Amino acid sequence: MAKDARHSAHPVCRAVAKSRKKTRAACSSQLWQLSDDEVAATLLEATQLRTQAEALELKLAAEADRRAVGDKVGATDTASWWGHETRQDRPAAKRRMRLAESLDRHAPTSAALAEGAISIEHAKVITDCVDRLPDDLPDPTIPERAEKHLLTEALDRDPKSLAILAKHVLTVVAPEIGEERDARALEREEREARANAWLTMCPDGRGSYRGKFSIPTLHGEMLKKMLLAFAAPKHQAAIKTGDSEPEVERRPSPERMGDAFCELLERLPADKLPQLGGLNASVVVLIDFTDLTSETGRATLESGEPISASLARRMACEAGLLPAVLGRTSELLDLGHTARLFSGAQRRGLAITQQTCTAAGCDCPAHLCHAHHDTSWRSGGKTDMKNARLLCPRHHARIHDPRFETTHHPDGGVSFHIRT
Repeated sequence: MAKDARHSAHPVCRAVAKSRKKTRAACSSQLWQLSDDEVAATLLEATQLRTQAEALELKLAAEADRRAVGDKVGATDTASWWGHETRQDRPAAKRRMRLAESLDRHAPTSAALAEGAISIEHAKVITDCVDRLPDDLPDPTIPERAEKHLLTEALDRDPKSLAILAKHVLTVVAPEIGEERDARALEREEREARANAWLTMCPDGRGSYRGKFSIPTLHGEMLKKMLLAFAAPKHQAAIKTGDSEPEVERRPSPERMGDAFCELLERLPADKLPQLGGLNASVVVLIDFTDLTSETGRATLESGEPISASLARRMACEAGLLPAVLGRTSELLDLGHTARLFSGAQRRGLAITQQTCTAAGCDCPAHLCHAHHDTSWRSGGKTDMKNARLLCPRHHARIHDPRFETTHHPDGGVSFHIRT
């Protein structure tokens, strides 16, 4: 059994025991008597105290690893013993042990951490950067200069921006060799990122697809910009609604970005995509004629996955969906074609004549709206200007929602009311 730190003669043991006791007492104290300035100042001090405690923790972890403390109880290694005793998951304990070992080799960073001047995250960025420097550097003082430079920058930067700077630290501390090496490293990183790009996705059986991906930085930034272009105006529409609803829930950013991703996929022009099996990558929707003409019903994708008839009708206005209408004996009555979609010239004409979403009170600009058939294609509606109106994505979904009744006004606008 480990010796009780409170009764040890070593100052480190006594300091840890006394600090825990005093911190525990402080946590149970009432804070209402503190002034605003005292709360703010003490919060910053407490953050530095946590960093200093972590610095001591990592220093003890490195010492425990040198002494192979885990061997005494039969653990695989010290990190596994540490994780088990402190209820950390094993990967987290392994990461912290690697940082402890690295700090043991980087005295300046370890000292700054002990002072509370930098955070654990800063320390990891710095040690990782210096450890990754090439072994064949012509000047042996370069790693030391790089560490000193990053420590100075860490005083004014968050860990994320420090990590970006760290990737090019050689260009700063040794420009005579850094620029060429950084350029080669960047090219290698880009090649590897493209070669190792991956994506997995599968249906979850509850009406959604789930997936993960890894793509190069450039393509990630491109995707992010595209999604923000859709997410930002929807966010504004959620804040200031233009219809009769008193309030719209403000969804957190992940939901907005997910909605924007769906919007991006709906807007992709099928005729510009590579061909698959001799056809453009359009989705075929199979729908029974009775479902097509009723307010409710369901349709089926060519993969066999079901979707609602209302969603199929909404998507038929804008996206590259081919509606395959079936009779009672499943014979093919009609196979739609993308000529029903409004042309670019028609869209420009709508933007000039309507300018914004035609739903009452909505000011979503024309370039962010969908073109909708007033008389739907399933009812023989023509794809011409007289049968067209602009609707923002939110109101376009609503005009196809059977729960809502649409009212057409003399000025060309529409409004929606829940059916009673």
